[in-house]
Amino acid sequence: MRVETRTIMRLRDALLRSGRRPSLVESSAYETLARMNLLNPQERAAVTRVDALAEVMFLMMSADGQITEEERDVMRGAVRGLTNDVLHAGTINVMIETYAKRLAAEGRDNRLWRISEELADTPAEAEAAFTLAAAVALADTSLADEEEALIHQLTEWFRLTPERAQKLLDQLDGERQLTLER
Repeated sequence: MRVETRTIMRLRDALLRSGRRPSLVESSAYETLARMNLLNPQERAAVTRVDALAEVMFLMMSADGQITEEERDVMRGAVRGLTNDVLHAGTINVMIETYAKRLAAEGRDNRLWRISEELADTPAEAEAAFTLAAAVALADTSLADEEEALIHQLTEWFRLTPERAQKLLDQLDGERQLTLER
């Protein structure tokens, strides 16, 4: 499966730009409030809505044993986009901490099984998780063997055919061509 498509590279670049942008209000208070589970109702709803997608991105970030700042930026950009900027960087950092604890306690395969079961009834969410994970895998411009293996594993866990997975990786290229022709 060819992961380094122009589509995924453009998605990665857009998410990097968004993730590097500072939150409107920078404060460690957001991390403190998130750790104490004192988010407002809108923030709690946003975390709940993107939790599975964000955890898949985290699992990809950690696949090679190293979490780079570029990978964090891509994840921050994706979460910001998915929540219409409701969640601040501090809250996203606490989400990452939570995912790291889950991974340490339960292991990667168990976490993937739980997430895939959660997304089983929503194929569009599973496809979004797959696509975002691929963008995270390329955040630091190289695809580690562990990341590539996880992409293949996600294809299976999310019940995607190899053809569908490749189509998702290529899809925006076709949309881009239509836009350029107009």
